[in-house]
Amino acid sequence: MASPRRNASHGEAARSDSSPTYTPATPRSRFAAEFSPEAFDEPGAGEAPSAKESVTATVRFRPLSSREIRQGEEIAWYADGETIVRSEHNPNIAYAYDRVFGPTTTTQQVYDVAAQHVVGGAMQGINGTIFAYGVTSSGKTHTMHGDQRSPGIIPLAVKDAFGIIQETLNREFLLRVSYLEIYNEVVNDLLNPAGKNLRIREDLQGTFVEGIKEEVVLSPTHVLSLIAAGEEHRHIGSTNFNLLSSRSHTIFTLTVESSPFCESNEGETVTFSQLVQRVQGLKQQEHAGRKGLISIKVC
Repeated sequence: MASPRRNASHGEAARSDSSPTYTPATPRSRFAAEFSPEAFDEPGAGEAPSAKESVTATVRFRPLSSREIRQGEEIAWYADGETIVRSEHNPNIAYAYDRVFGPTTTTQQVYDVAAQHVVGGAMQGINGTIFAYGVTSSGKTHTMHGDQRSPGIIPLAVKDAFGIIQETLNREFLLRVSYLEIYNEVVNDLLNPAGKNLRIREDLQGTFVEGIKEEVVLSPTHVLSLIAAGEEHRHIGSTNFNLLSSRSHTIFTLTVESSPFCESNEGETVTFSQLVQRVQGLKQQEHAGRKGLISIKVC
């Protein structure tokens, strides 16, 4: 169950499409063992792309906090099964998602269903994005970063990426990471304190941030240490709902390059992809009724 106030509106809980059709996401087994040389082959003429090359939208509810219980807050929306969000006060109002996670769901379960396949795709050369958004105190940081007892989606993704590398003996990989924040419409580099007010550029290969620092990483511990260092440079402040609320949007990018591992690989294809993991807040005054909802989109 969720903890939005009684006057909650459906806002980010509504699908962008007008039809309530949906396809529930399916958990996959640990994909390190699923990798094979053929996984890196490009589709031939007439072949359909992978069914996972799409956008899915999921919602995660958190339980009422002790503070909310003391203040007499009430549940306004709840998870009705695995794909429906329904109004507590008007059961006729309901919205369909690819997956809905109730308040007892662990972050590991959310990752396995909603994000793991995106990591696997990125390691095979397919760009992927995991995008979490919600109002202050909705649980974005807990879901994406977590803690030592309950790791978030980012550390789980990093762990799986290096696990795949260890299991893929026929290819060599190079991983780089960048970490930035968008604060008051200004882009700042969290891995380089001097990187302030960076410019967003576009070329034939796509959109990029000019001057962003990228660090080559060698292990999950190395990645997490860089994230921790970057967090020290983020803008934070207190709100009515959170004493240490993040005051900026963040984008963590894992860039993956791989090539066949052999003595002579002339003419072989080098795959390149990016796994982007983004955390974005919403204006509290515009979404006051949804502070117990976090939406996660992957593509």
